[in-house]
Amino acid sequence: MAGSTIAARLRNRVTRLRQRRWRTAAYSSAQRHIIMGGAPRSGTTLLRRLFDRHPDVCSGAETKLFVPAAFNLAWLAQAYGIPPDELVAMRDGSGSQGAFIDAFADRVRRDAGKQRWAEKTPMNIRSLDWIMSRWPDASIVHIIRDGRDVICSMRQHPDWRWVDGAWQKVLVPRSLESYARRWLADTATGMAWRSDRRYVEVRYEDLVADPAAAIRGVCQAIEVRLDPDWLAAVARPVDEAASRDRPDYEGAVSAASVGRRRVDLSAMEQAQVDRLCRARLIELGYDS
Repeated sequence: MAGSTIAARLRNRVTRLRQRRWRTAAYSSAQRHIIMGGAPRSGTTLLRRLFDRHPDVCSGAETKLFVPAAFNLAWLAQAYGIPPDELVAMRDGSGSQGAFIDAFADRVRRDAGKQRWAEKTPMNIRSLDWIMSRWPDASIVHIIRDGRDVICSMRQHPDWRWVDGAWQKVLVPRSLESYARRWLADTATGMAWRSDRRYVEVRYEDLVADPAAAIRGVCQAIEVRLDPDWLAAVARPVDEAASRDRPDYEGAVSAASVGRRRVDLSAMEQAQVDRLCRARLIELGYDS
C-alpha cells in the first residue's frame, strides 16, 4: 500500500511538472481574443451571454482554458460538441497551452461562423499577466459588482466538487470574511490594469440599468462593431418577477438582484460586510 501511494505521488508530481512546462512554454499570438473575468457572481455569465448573441462574436460556456491546469477535455467536448478524440489530438499536437487555446478558439469560431472569440471564466482576472504576454492584441473586460451583493450571491452558489465518481454542484458554506477577501483580491488584481489601453471595466449595475449604453462603451473599447439589431435585442426589458431567480439566464437583463444584500443579510451581517469592504466600495464609487 505504501509503495502504491508513493508511486501515485510521483506520477502526480510528474504530471504537474509537465503541465507547468506546457503552460510556461514560450508562445506569442496575434489573435484578438476577448478575455472576460472578475470576482465570482459579478455578472460575467450575463456579459458573455450578451456577447454570444452578437453576429461577430462567439462566447460559449466557461472553458477555464486560461487558468492553470483547470480545464477538462471531456467537459469541453460535451459543451462544445467537439469529438473527444479531436480535442485530445488538438492538445497533444500543441506545443504549449497557448497554442492549444488558439487551436480551440479557431475550431469554435469556425463552427459558429464568427470572427472573434470571447472567453469568460471569472478566474481569468488572476492570470492576466500570463494571458497578455501571449496575446498582446487581446482585450480584457473586467466586470465589477457591488461586493456586498457579490457576497450574498457567492454564499448561495454551489461549487463543483468530485462526488461519487462524478462532478457535482455542492454548496460549501464559508465565512462572510472569506467571500469578502475573494472579492477584494479579484477586484484589486483587475484594477491594477486600469492604465493599460487593452483593459476596460464595466459595472454590473450599469449593465442591468442601461444595457445598451454599457455594452456600447465596452464595444467601442474592444473594437467590436455596434450592430443596431443586436443592441436593440440585448436592451429589451424582461419581466423582473419572472426572472428574479436567474436574471442572467440566456442573457435576459434584469436589475432584480441589485441591492439583494438588504434582504439576504441580517443587520449584523450587513455591518460586518460593510466594515470589510468599505474602502474598496468607496474607491469604486459605491455607496458606503
